[in-house]
This record gives sequence, C-alpha cells and structure tokens, in this order.
Amino acid sequence: MRMQESCLSRGIQRCGYHICVLGVIGSGKTTLAKALQQVIAEETGDCHGLWEPVADNPLLPLYYQNPAKYAFPMQVYMLNRRLEQQRVAQDLAMMGISSVQDSSLFGDSCFVEMLRKDGVLTEEETQVYSQLFVNMSRDVMYPSAVIYLDCDPEVARKRIEKRGRECEKGVSIEYLAALKMELDALVEDFCQYTTVRFVPASADLTPDEIASLALREFLAIKSLRRTPILSRMGV
Repeated sequence: MRMQESCLSRGIQRCGYHICVLGVIGSGKTTLAKALQQVIAEETGDCHGLWEPVADNPLLPLYYQNPAKYAFPMQVYMLNRRLEQQRVAQDLAMMGISSVQDSSLFGDSCFVEMLRKDGVLTEEETQVYSQLFVNMSRDVMYPSAVIYLDCDPEVARKRIEKRGRECEKGVSIEYLAALKMELDALVEDFCQYTTVRFVPASADLTPDEIASLALREFLAIKSLRRTPILSRMGV
C-alpha cells in the first residue's frame, strides 16, 4: 500500500506545526518527539504531544498473543485512534498551536501491508481496511514535516529488550527488518508531499545530545517549511 495524491492543494494555510516522527519499533521515536515538544514549546509558547496509543490499547496484548484473530480489529482500532489524533493536530495547527506525534495516520499502511504479505490479514480484510481508510481519511492534511529515524534493526531489537515490555517480546530482528523496508518506501513517497528529515538513529545519545538534535531538526524544518497539501490517501 502506497501513498497517492488524489486532490490538489487548496491554498489552505496554517500557523502551527504538525511534526510526525517515524521509525521502526525501538528507534527512539517517543524520546525524540518529547524532546521536540519541549523545544517547540520553548520557541513558540506551546506544543502538544500526541503519543502512540499503547498503554491504553486493550487489543495490543491480544494481538501479540493471537495475530490471526486480532490483526483486523487491531488495525481498525489503530486507524480510529490515529485519525482522532490527526484531527486534533489539524485543529491545533489552524489555531496556531504546534503538535508532535510519535507515529502517523499514514504509517499504519506499513503494518497492514506486512500483515497481508504474511497471510495474517486476508485479501478481503485488507480491501475492507483500505476502503475504510480512504473514507475515514478524506481531506486530511499531510504533516508539516516528517522526521524519519533510520535505525538498524539489530540495534532496535536490543533497545526493545532493554525496555522490557511484555507484549514486545516476540518482536524479532526479521520483523523489524521487514518493517524498515516498508517504512523506507513510505518515507520515499512522503518526500513528494511534505518536508522529510532523515536522521541516523543507531547510535545511543545522551539526553543533552537528544535535546540538541531536536533543536537542530526543528530549526531545519522552520527554514524549509512548505504550505501543507490537503490530501486523500490511497492504500
């Protein structure tokens, strides 16, 4: 499933930023997103964090236990939550308030495509999800910018082991490598529609280094800012 532009810019302007941080599990998305939130709040006076719906997701542990049974409801649940966050980000941006998100409505296509390739989602389920995605995401905006954390799957796996989440024990290096391939392709498509920043993320950074990275990336995004494109996503 790949990104497709299906409607043109309508000259919509917004003042606030909506920045999405993408990367494989364990790449450091939330850590950088929180540092960005702080940097942007200091620069602009306010910034909201929109965080991955993990802790309050009742389907996540069930999905890890039985992917075949729970893959489809899990993806629909995530689609609903991410669309909710997307709407919040857009409303904030129109009010001149920035937001940082450690995921993306558009990034879920990578997980759905992997589930389809692995046979966990049937072709019929994938088609239903695709149609639902298109209908639910009509006329949403691309983010102001995407920061892509390019992390080696082996490094990401070690970080996952270190943080010790029970539901992530089954995440293998092979899974992370396949996910990275899907994300690489998605981000390449993203380059057509918004600012994309590629950040090497295999080295462990100190808190001060993460703060410096966040500031550097925000200043770069400010200098490269584009008018957002109103879009419909095809999956």
